[in-house]
Amino acid sequence: MSKPALIIAFAATAAYLLMRQQDSGGDDEAVPTAGDDNSNIFADGADTLMGMITDWPSGSDPYQQTITDAANQNGVPVSILAWLLWKESRYNPAIIDGTTRSRVGAMGIAQFMPATATQVLGSADAALDPSQAIPGAASYLASLYRQTGSWEAALAAYNWGVGNVQRKGLGAAPAETIDYYTTIMSKAGMAGSTV
Repeated sequence: MSKPALIIAFAATAAYLLMRQQDSGGDDEAVPTAGDDNSNIFADGADTLMGMITDWPSGSDPYQQTITDAANQNGVPVSILAWLLWKESRYNPAIIDGTTRSRVGAMGIAQFMPATATQVLGSADAALDPSQAIPGAASYLASLYRQTGSWEAALAAYNWGVGNVQRKGLGAAPAETIDYYTTIMSKAGMAGSTV
């Protein structure tokens, strides 16, 4: 896909999300929960453009269709979601099935904390089911984007918390968070992007 086509797709998504935020008065939105309507927000075939990714992370093969569908349904660039999941789990089966958990208790392919998994997916156990966790991560990331206005800030919020990003800004983010969002943006081919 040509760079101009990608730019048009990303611009269309950004314009739509900005319009939705302005229509809602710019109020912070609640974290999406299980059962929320996540209708496809793309028009005129833009979902096909957003679904293109040429550099999939290693180990993502079994999840690529789920990632593509979830990203398209939630207005998230497929490459960002694919690389976020790589950064969280490295697509390691022991992390995905919960055999290995993070030192702070995060679990599954999207490394949801139990409370966040319950809020976003309806139960903590759902974090261990990629067919639920991947769409949940896409929906959650889309919500963070609407609250913060950029993919860098949304990724930082996924890692550091939306409250920290909104109160302190990206400039105050810890080194771990800076590495988190810059690595994902770079691997997704969107480093330096403003969408």
